[in-house]
Amino acid sequence: MSMRTILLLFLLPLLSFGQKTGYHSYTLDLINVEDDRVKVTVDATKMNFGDYVAGVEFNFPATIPGTYATLDYGRFIKDFKAYGAEGKSLKVKKKGNSYVIKGEPKKIEYWVDDSFDGKVRKNKIFEPAGTNNQEGRNFLINAAGYFGFFTGAEEMPITLEVNKSPKLYGLSAMNGYSYGNTQNFHAKDYHQLLDCPIMFAKPDTTSFKLGPTKVTIGVFSESGRELSEDIYEQVRLSMGAIESFLHGELPVDRYAFIFYIKDYSEFQGLVEGTEIKLGTIVKALRELIGQGFGALEHGNSSVYYLPDFGNDMVLDQMADVCIHEFFHILTPLGLHSEEIGNFNYIDPKMSKHLWLYEGITEYFAGISQVKGGVITRDEYIRSVLRQKIVTADRYPTEKMPFTEMSENVLHKPYKKQYMQVYQRGALMGALLDIRIMELTQGEKDLLDVILELRDTYGPDKSFKDDDFIEEFVALVHPDLQQFFDDYVSGTTPLPVQEYLAKVGVLYDRSYVGPLVADPLRDYGIKYRRIRGTNTLVVKKIGNENPLQFEEGDIIELYSDQLQNEYGGPEAGTVIELNITRGTERLVVPYEVTYKEGSKGHFIRMSRKSSASQEQLLELWLTN
Repeated sequence: MSMRTILLLFLLPLLSFGQKTGYHSYTLDLINVEDDRVKVTVDATKMNFGDYVAGVEFNFPATIPGTYATLDYGRFIKDFKAYGAEGKSLKVKKKGNSYVIKGEPKKIEYWVDDSFDGKVRKNKIFEPAGTNNQEGRNFLINAAGYFGFFTGAEEMPITLEVNKSPKLYGLSAMNGYSYGNTQNFHAKDYHQLLDCPIMFAKPDTTSFKLGPTKVTIGVFSESGRELSEDIYEQVRLSMGAIESFLHGELPVDRYAFIFYIKDYSEFQGLVEGTEIKLGTIVKALRELIGQGFGALEHGNSSVYYLPDFGNDMVLDQMADVCIHEFFHILTPLGLHSEEIGNFNYIDPKMSKHLWLYEGITEYFAGISQVKGGVITRDEYIRSVLRQKIVTADRYPTEKMPFTEMSENVLHKPYKKQYMQVYQRGALMGALLDIRIMELTQGEKDLLDVILELRDTYGPDKSFKDDDFIEEFVALVHPDLQQFFDDYVSGTTPLPVQEYLAKVGVLYDRSYVGPLVADPLRDYGIKYRRIRGTNTLVVKKIGNENPLQFEEGDIIELYSDQLQNEYGGPEAGTVIELNITRGTERLVVPYEVTYKEGSKGHFIRMSRKSSASQEQLLELWLTN
């Protein structure tokens, strides 16, 4: 008796859902590929449809959780056929993303075209949520694009058998086993199947432990570069910071990072500035525009679609992307509303709480790194946080409450505002965290509240969308309700200046006052940056020239010496400028002075924080 037979005999007594009983059973053929299409067979004898009247519906999702866009996977299904008893062909009528089968099917067959090569403009599928059929090399199996479901049977268990080349290995966080040239997977229901993408490719994997969790990085690179170990080195410190932030209590026992790396090495010279040809520029624009580079989170995995220009650029910012996706193990994996827990794939309804799923996740991605010592307090405040403030300022807060945008994100005009979840949403998380610590005198922070709610609900229990904010407030303090009324459900602009002042951080949206004087710019001296170097060259001397610069002087960059967490060194501080003048190297002292000026979104630490501000700052930024 095979392992699969034993598994099915164990499951069968447990499988029931209303009138329907049984389970979804799929076979995917990755060996006999035709024109980038692969064949799926559905064994419907495992289903008991009960009483059917007009017909049995077999559906493909209109969208999936985490994408917040209309995808219409049914467009890529070809040559759909259904068969009844004794192999009799049944009539089928296509209706949107669904197929209505006249009669009781015993077997369904269809071919799946991949979205990567699809010439689709409207509702284009974001590549990390897409499908790729590259015979003998790579198959990216986002299940929504391959496997449909019978109406009303989304809660039924899943078995999937994949026939493949022995050279390819399927990486997934889903349970499974292998024998011969097949890999077999099983999921508790259709929701879990869609939440566990699979990538088949020649193995390039690196695994490591994060607390009790086994994490695997799997990479397919079109160029053949093996990158999993390099990616691990990029994310190693950041993953350690996450483990520390979560106190070693990760809610999953395994996690898979799945990378598809697109080869653009022919444009390496262009991106590095060593080869600039009009034809190359035109070709690069033609190939790069419209590509959906980025990532998509799942409960215990994430998929990445990134460009490789033949150098180390593909590794740059890798940690930032991976941290955000990994933090989704908190929300929405362990904390979500009914709209996500009981997702309607045919006519999806969105939750009001993208501030929780994406905003808080993005906030945790940044704050965990400063608490874990990966970045400094100054880097977080003046770089990470400031960038969120600047970008969040562009969104129409006074016209569109965050919850309203979230609930209607699939429709105009809201869907164009989705990206604010990573900016305004993350900033909202920072201010909410500060407010929680203030109201509880440091007894709780935002993470404490999220973990408490996660323990109440968890992956298998959903909260009610309309009740969640009330439940959240009840765990903190009644006065927190005003925060949600004003800034989450309301249209009051975020109180950035007021709340940052609570932790001794000064912020001015449009600052006018003393600023550190630049020894070149603020004395009328014209200069330019020398391409590919960290130097400036003086082009023209202005009316003032206290340091006696000369045209042609080459000056090493000094801007870092004029900036610090307080907005600049104290007046009178002496810094040194390194200058090359012909064959002579000079070191010229510059005594820092301040001049009246203006600066947008000026953020810096106060030099005179109170004891309460310092205490709240420590609670906020120290682990």
